[in-house]
Amino acid sequence: LSNKCYIYINRKVLIMYDINTKNIKKANTFHLLTLSLGLIFFLILSYVVFLNYKKQYNLDSKTLSTKIEVNATYDDEGSLMYSPIYYYEVNGKNYTCHSNSSSSLNPGTKNKNVYYDSKNPSNCLTEFSKTTNNFLIIFVIIPLIVVVVEIINLKKVRKRLKIISELNKSGKLIKNLIYNLESTNLKVNGVDVERPVVLYTLPSMETITLYGDAIKDNKEVDDIGLIDLVIDENNPDNYFLDFNINRISGNLQTDYYSNEEEENKE
Repeated sequence: LSNKCYIYINRKVLIMYDINTKNIKKANTFHLLTLSLGLIFFLILSYVVFLNYKKQYNLDSKTLSTKIEVNATYDDEGSLMYSPIYYYEVNGKNYTCHSNSSSSLNPGTKNKNVYYDSKNPSNCLTEFSKTTNNFLIIFVIIPLIVVVVEIINLKKVRKRLKIISELNKSGKLIKNLIYNLESTNLKVNGVDVERPVVLYTLPSMETITLYGDAIKDNKEVDDIGLIDLVIDENNPDNYFLDFNINRISGNLQTDYYSNEEEENKE
């Protein structure tokens, strides 16, 4: 959308209002970025899991270890991590199998299974690594959930942009509505995030409640406590609230809402 007036004669499209969709487009960019990061992590972790299970699939034999060395070290954050070393014997020959992953879980020294390739016994996998690899599936699911959520969010944002585009051609402008701020039960840097709420009476005399976008900065609100609305009164679910919406060709007197009745009620 543009804040200027463009008339496409062939398409018979007229943009009537100066509707600012900057924040919505920012949200669209944010969701695209989050989707991309989630997809990257999902692909990387899926590849790691695939390689681990491929290696495990090729190990056709197993034996009980003869000794387990705990092999504990501290990571950069000072947490104690374990990457045990298994010792095992195949056909009278001794082998050593290092775990290919680390975990904060103490593996203990009780002998456990070692999985190996009968044709090349040095190609092995510890029981500790096998268990850890199974946990990796959980970490694959997390970015997958992020991807799904962001796809849903992108669809919502683009649906909203489409609605605003339609409102810009056929919606009704109502300026200077009284609004209240309602808490969203969210906080940013310790400050409550609020959203504007408007009670609007349709031509059918039905009063509906309309909700604006969340406000993260008090500077975004209108100093005199009024807000503007563009709405499709035949389909009231399609609307947009903002603090400064104007008719591109110049506002009409009929665009301004009379709040006298609401003020008298107070």
